[in-house]
Amino acid sequence: MNFDVNTSPMDIGIRAAHRESLITAELASRASRRPNYGAEAKVLRRLAHALATSDTAMLDMLASEAARLCRAGSAGISVLESPPDRPASFRWAALAGFCAPLLNTYRPFDDSLCGVTLTMGKPELFRTPQRYFPSIEAVSPPVVEALLVPIPVGDGPWGAIWVMSHSENARFDAEDLRLLTSLADFTGAAMQVARMQALAEKRANEAEEAQEALRRAEERTYEFIATLGHELRSPLAPLISSLDILGMLENSGAAASRALEIAQRQMGRLKRLIEDLLDAARIRHGKVEVKMDTCQLADIVWDAVNAVQPAMDARKHQLSVHCPVEPITLRADAARLTQVLVNLLSNSARYSPDGSHIDLAAFVGHAPGGQGVTFPDAVQFTVTDNGYGIPPDKLPYVFDMFTQLGSRCSTVDSGLGIGLALVRYLVECHGGTVSIASGDGRKGTAVTVVLPVLERLHVVLSPRLAGQRE
Repeated sequence: MNFDVNTSPMDIGIRAAHRESLITAELASRASRRPNYGAEAKVLRRLAHALATSDTAMLDMLASEAARLCRAGSAGISVLESPPDRPASFRWAALAGFCAPLLNTYRPFDDSLCGVTLTMGKPELFRTPQRYFPSIEAVSPPVVEALLVPIPVGDGPWGAIWVMSHSENARFDAEDLRLLTSLADFTGAAMQVARMQALAEKRANEAEEAQEALRRAEERTYEFIATLGHELRSPLAPLISSLDILGMLENSGAAASRALEIAQRQMGRLKRLIEDLLDAARIRHGKVEVKMDTCQLADIVWDAVNAVQPAMDARKHQLSVHCPVEPITLRADAARLTQVLVNLLSNSARYSPDGSHIDLAAFVGHAPGGQGVTFPDAVQFTVTDNGYGIPPDKLPYVFDMFTQLGSRCSTVDSGLGIGLALVRYLVECHGGTVSIASGDGRKGTAVTVVLPVLERLHVVLSPRLAGQRE
C-alpha cells in the first residue's frame, strides 16, 4: 500500500464555510444505541484474515463493514497522497454503497472533509457537506451527514475512514463514532505493520542486491587474479632459464655476479608471488587438490626444512628441528603438508630479525583439536620464533585471505597475505586445525597445526582384514 505523508495537514487552514458544516458536538446529546461488541469482534477477525491476503482486500472489507456496522448508505477509506500532477490530495482507496462508482478519484486537501478532519486532528461530524464542499458534489443521493475518523500511521496522518448518510431518518450517534474509531485504530495498526514490512523487504532486497554485487565483484577479482597469475607465469620460465645459463658462464666479473645474484633472488620472489596468486584463485574455486596417500612424517619435515634453508641462511637464522626418531606413517598429502610447513617456516623467517632462532617441532600422540575437540591419535606441528610478533587484536584475522598485518621492519618482504590462508585451507582439508599465539603482541609467534592423519586411524574395521594388516 503506497502512501505519502510529506504534506503537513496543519499547514492548510480551515475555511469558514467548512466550519459551518461541523456539528460534531451533537454526537454527545443524541440518543445512542447499545454497543454490540460481539459483532465488532467478528468484524475485526475477518479484517485480520483479509489483511493476511492483501492490503486491498482488507481495505475493501473495511469499507463494507463500516457501512454495515454504522448502517450507512456509503463508506470509504481516504488516503492522503501527493500525486505528481496535483497538490496534496485524498484518494478514495476503498468504497462501499452509493459512492462505489467514485473509487480511486481524488479530492483536494483544502476542499475535502478529510482535510478538515486531519487538520482538526480528531473525529468530526458534518451536516449536508455538499453545500460546503464542492469536491463531493458528484455524490448521489445527496449526503445528509458524514462522520469521519482520522487514521494515524506511525507519527503522521495516513488518511481517514468515513461513513455517509443519505437519508434524513438516518443519523449517526456515539456508537457509530466508537465503532468507526475502533476500525480506524485497527487500520492504523495494520498499515503500520504493512509499512514496516515493506521497509524490511526493501532493505532485505537492497542487502541481497549488495551481497550479489559483492559476490560478482569478488568473482571478477579472483578471475583477474587467476588470469594475471597465468599471464605472469608464461614469461617467467624462460627468464629463469636465461638467468641459470648466465650463472653458468665463466669469467664473470664480481659486479656481474652480484647483479646476477640479485636478479635470481628477485626472480625467485616473483615466482613465489605468482604461485600465491594462483593458489588464491584455486582456493576460491575449491580447486586446490589434496590427494591422500601413505607417507612418512620425517620425509615431510625434512623436505620442508630443505626448501626453506636458503631463506634461513640468507637471514642468518638458526633453525632447530625436533622430530620423532622412529618411523611415523601418515595418511595424508605429503606435498601439501610440506607446503604447509614451508609457508609457516617462511613466515617466521620473513617476520623475524636477522639471526633469530626458529623452532619446528613435530609431536605424535594425544592432541587438542580446538573448539573442545581432542584427537586421541594425531600429529602436531608447532613453528615457534622470537620475531616481531602480532598485535592481539590482529590475531583473529591472520588466516584470512589477503590479510597483511604490516611489519616493524621496513625491509621485510610482506608478500600478498595468501600463505596463511592456504595453510588453513590445506589443514582443514586434512580434517585438522591450525591456531596461532603471539606472546604479548610485541615479540614471538607460535603456530600449531594438529592433524588426525596417523595411518593407524585408517585401519579397516574388519577383524580379518585388520589381522592381515598386522
